[in-house]
Amino acid sequence: MIQDDLSNEKLLVQRYRLKEVVGVGGMGTVYRAEDTVSKGQNVAVKILSRALGDMKMIEQFQREATVSALLSERSPNIVRVTDYGVNEEQAPFYVMEYLDGENLGSMIDVHDLSLEQFLDFTIQICQAMHIAHNGIFSAGEICPVVHRDLKPSNIFVVENQTGNQIIKVLDFGIAKLIKDDQGQTEHFTGTPKYCSPEQIKGERLDNRSDIYSLGMIMYLMLTKKLPWDLQMDSIATWYKAHTELPPNKFAPELNILPEVERLVLKCLSKSVHGRPQSVGEVKQKLEQISRQFKLRDRTKAKDKKTSVEKFLSTSIWPKKKPKQKIVFPRVVVFQQKIIPTVWTMLESKDIESRMNNVRHNQFIFQSFPHPMVLWLTVLYSQKDGPRWLPCYLDLKTKIGTQLVNSLSESKEYFLLFFALENPVQCQNLLSFKVGLKQRTNLKQWASVSSMLNIKHNEEAIVSRRKLKEDLEELKPKILAEIAKKNTD
Repeated sequence: MIQDDLSNEKLLVQRYRLKEVVGVGGMGTVYRAEDTVSKGQNVAVKILSRALGDMKMIEQFQREATVSALLSERSPNIVRVTDYGVNEEQAPFYVMEYLDGENLGSMIDVHDLSLEQFLDFTIQICQAMHIAHNGIFSAGEICPVVHRDLKPSNIFVVENQTGNQIIKVLDFGIAKLIKDDQGQTEHFTGTPKYCSPEQIKGERLDNRSDIYSLGMIMYLMLTKKLPWDLQMDSIATWYKAHTELPPNKFAPELNILPEVERLVLKCLSKSVHGRPQSVGEVKQKLEQISRQFKLRDRTKAKDKKTSVEKFLSTSIWPKKKPKQKIVFPRVVVFQQKIIPTVWTMLESKDIESRMNNVRHNQFIFQSFPHPMVLWLTVLYSQKDGPRWLPCYLDLKTKIGTQLVNSLSESKEYFLLFFALENPVQCQNLLSFKVGLKQRTNLKQWASVSSMLNIKHNEEAIVSRRKLKEDLEELKPKILAEIAKKNTD
C-alpha cells in the first residue's frame, strides 16, 4: 500500500482505512487503521511489503498469521489476529488488535521497573509461552510452537481501562512448529543478542530455547543491561558470550531477591538440561515469590493511598491566590514524596455535579522556542458539557520540572476542588490516571528540556500562546474521543 493510499484514506478490502505507519519489519509494514465495520475501532494491519513473488515468503507470512490467530484464541497475552486477506496489489495482509502501548525494550530504557512489575510482566510472558509450547493443532497433530525470536521489542505493554498493565507477545514470524520428524540441524534465524546457545549454533530447538531468551529478558528487566560487558555487537561476539561466557552476577546495590537471581541464572544455563524444563516451572516459582511479596506490600500500599487522600482533603487555599474561578498546578509533599496536583475553584453546585463526570487528561509538549507542557484535565457530562482545566508547566522552572518528573513516575495525580462559597478548605477531590505512554513522553520531554539552552524567558510567552492555540484546535477532537469512549 503506497503513501498516496494513506493520504487519500482508501479502504483496504472496503473495510480497513489505513491511517499511519506504526512499524516496519523484515517481512512487512504495520499500519494503524480504522475498522469501518466496527465503529471506527483502531486495528493494526500488517502487509507483506517485499518478495511478493516468493511463495516461501508468502507461506511464512500466512503461517505467522495462522499461528498467532490460533494461539491468541487461548491466551489474552498473545496479540489477537482477527482477519486475513489480499490487497489490490495482491499483497497478503492480516489484521491484529491495535496495541496502544509500548514495547518492553522502550519501557526498560525509560523507566525503572519495580519488583512488582518485574514479577507481573514475567508471569504474563510465561502464560503466553506456556500456551505456545503446549502447541496448536496442525496437519492432524498437536505441534508445540517455539517462538525463536523472544525479545523485548516483540513484547508489548498496554494498559486497560482500570490501569492494569497487560503483556502482549507478538511476531511469531519465525516461530517453528516442532514435529517428531524434525531434522537435527537448521539454519540460524533469530536475534543474536537474545538467542540461546543451541539456536546460535544451528542445533535442534525446543521450548527450552525460549526459556533461555526469557532469562535474557528477565536479566535486562532487573539490571537495564545484558549479562556480559561486550565491546562489540557482532554475531561472533554473541556466539562466544552465549556459548562460553558465564553471566555477570547481579550488583549488590540492586538488592535483587536471592531466589529471583537463582531463577534468572538457571534460565541462562548454557545446557538445556540445566535450565527449568518448562515455562510452567518458571511461572510457578515466580508466582510463589509474588505471593510472598504481595502479602507484605498490599496492606502498605492501600494504607498509603488512603493516607494521601486524607492528607490532600485537608489542603487550604493559598493566601496568594485570588478567590475566583481559576486553575493551577501545585506541588504537594507527602511523606517526603512529591504528589502532583491540580487545584481549581468553582461553584459548590458545579463541583457536586462534576464528581461523576467522565474524566480525561492529555499532555502536549512545545519544545521551541521554550520547553513547556500543557497539562490538560477535562471533566465531561452530556448535561453540563466539558469543563476544561488547563495548566502550563514551564520546564525551565523548578516547579515545572518537579511536576513533570513526578508525573512521569506516578500512575495518578489528584484534582482538588475548592468552593467559591467557602474558599478555604478543599471540598472534594478526584484522582486521574497517568497512562504508560504519557509517563514515557513526560520523561523524554524532561530529558529534552534539560539539554536546551534558553537565553530569553520571554520566549516562554510564545510557547504558551502556541499551546493555547493547539488546545482550541484539539477541543473538538477530544470531545469526539470522549464521546466515543463513553458510547463504547
